[in-house]
Amino acid sequence: MASFTELPLTKGRFAALGVRNFRIFFSGLMVSVTGPWMQTTAQAWLVLKLTNSSLSLATVASLQFLPIMLFALVGGAVADRFPRRKLMFATQAFGALQAVFLGVLVATGSVTIWHIYVLALTLGVINALDTPLRQAFVSELVSLPFVPNAIALTSMVQNLGRIIGPALGGIVIAAFGVEAAFFLNALTFAAILIALMRIRPEELEPSRFTGKPSVISQIGESLDYAWRTPTILFLLLATAFIGMFGQNFTTIVPLVANYIVHASAAEFGLLNSCLGTGSFISAFLLTSRGAPSVRRILLSGLAFGIMLIAISLTGNLFVSCFLFLIVGASAVTFSASVTASLQIQSPPEMRGRFAAMVHLLITGSSPIGAMLTGFVAQSFGVWVSIFANGALCCIGMAISFLYFRRSRKDKNFDLGRVAKQEETAPPPVVTAAE
Repeated sequence: MASFTELPLTKGRFAALGVRNFRIFFSGLMVSVTGPWMQTTAQAWLVLKLTNSSLSLATVASLQFLPIMLFALVGGAVADRFPRRKLMFATQAFGALQAVFLGVLVATGSVTIWHIYVLALTLGVINALDTPLRQAFVSELVSLPFVPNAIALTSMVQNLGRIIGPALGGIVIAAFGVEAAFFLNALTFAAILIALMRIRPEELEPSRFTGKPSVISQIGESLDYAWRTPTILFLLLATAFIGMFGQNFTTIVPLVANYIVHASAAEFGLLNSCLGTGSFISAFLLTSRGAPSVRRILLSGLAFGIMLIAISLTGNLFVSCFLFLIVGASAVTFSASVTASLQIQSPPEMRGRFAAMVHLLITGSSPIGAMLTGFVAQSFGVWVSIFANGALCCIGMAISFLYFRRSRKDKNFDLGRVAKQEETAPPPVVTAAE
């Protein structure tokens, strides 16, 4: 099974950095990406200091993810309706204001748990728009041959932030207090805001709004397009299983740490570090891999599920660390490949909506997936819950493979062409050669 596209993709691990606009955006992202992880660490610490309640901590996480589940598709439609550069400037500015406001509340000693609830919900709304917007904006910064490399580089730096951010947040909290982490997060937003101002709009490859009369009709249009386009439906089907049952790391890792390997606090941090390190290594390797393939997507999803099954059956900390390393690598290989494929195949005017669908299936489904994981763990045992999650991911890859094999015989599943940019373009299609 070959690449989803036969475009003359540009070679080189850092090829997309040769494009001025992307280089500027990437530089700003490198600075700003650690900030949100610092805030996540500081926010969790603050909630526990205020309430000493695991329920309050779970409530904050749910409130932050709930808007993504409810509004991700709306965010994608908005990202396709208005200029993405200007929208992203607005979302980043509001993110900075949210961090400043939280920092001021802590610094003045007036913060309460209800303030955190409201601000977590606010941040969730911002992220519901910003994440699909950012993914779609990458495809405006570079031409199609550079898209897989640009997405891999973006994923690499985001996972680097995931490793550095929490550690830096802990140091800042210990040295200067919780409020310093919030203020420092707000400061990091300046880097991406400056980058967005320095980007040359005339060198972008913007989408064209299709002129649908409402956001709801835009969403309906993209859902209908996905249903009629086997290549896109294949990607969304595979993502639904991995997102719902696998990528609930905020629930899975603590359960494994506490009930399977009986880890200490430091060992719990080690498990998280292994997960983040695997993610970063995978993203780095993907920068030189070119266009994603059906094989890569299916095998990475299958490896992800098998590793979860293996984790459920081992009680050894170091074996679990190694397995989480592979889980992180598999997760990023899968999600980055799906994202790149959708950005390549979908018409430019729909890229925000398809990025939002992936965001919804992976991140927005977290509250449901976490609830199911917790229910099975409570009723039948933690190892059964983790095993079931891994098994369902494997089943999802099997179903996706069968759909791929069936659809490949259809003339609409031609794995070699990319969606045309005209508004009247036919559904994007892909060809696969054995």
